[in-house]
Amino acid sequence: MSANLFFDTNILVYAFDKSDQEKYEIASQLVIQAFQEGNGILSAQVLKDFFVTVTRKISEKMAVDDAEQTIRDLSVWKVVDTTVPLILKAIEFHKRFDLSFWDAMIVAACQFAGSSTLLSEDLSHGMMVEGIRILNPFRTTKP
Repeated sequence: MSANLFFDTNILVYAFDKSDQEKYEIASQLVIQAFQEGNGILSAQVLKDFFVTVTRKISEKMAVDDAEQTIRDLSVWKVVDTTVPLILKAIEFHKRFDLSFWDAMIVAACQFAGSSTLLSEDLSHGMMVEGIRILNPFRTTKP
């Protein structure tokens, strides 16, 4: 994959959480590939959610210092900040596409970053939102 890829929180978490080996292997390969190709994109929201999840919610919690370093490493990717225009676009997506507000924030951040591909386990695989294709990399069948 050479196109820019926007990573949702769950994909990043699986890249560091070995409790589901199959998802870990897929997600970690995607992260490694994004570092190699320089095409990873995130939002500040994703980084915040990632920190909370890996330090508090997974079975083998990551040490705070390790999570901090991982966020520093991931911050070399393009990171979309939370702004009022982003929030307003998310509200529009929430209303138009019946997305949760938090999912709409992710889709809006993907759009603001100029990416046409959003990797997420939470959103509907194959869904299109204003030119953004949602892909679940753990799905074994084509849409």
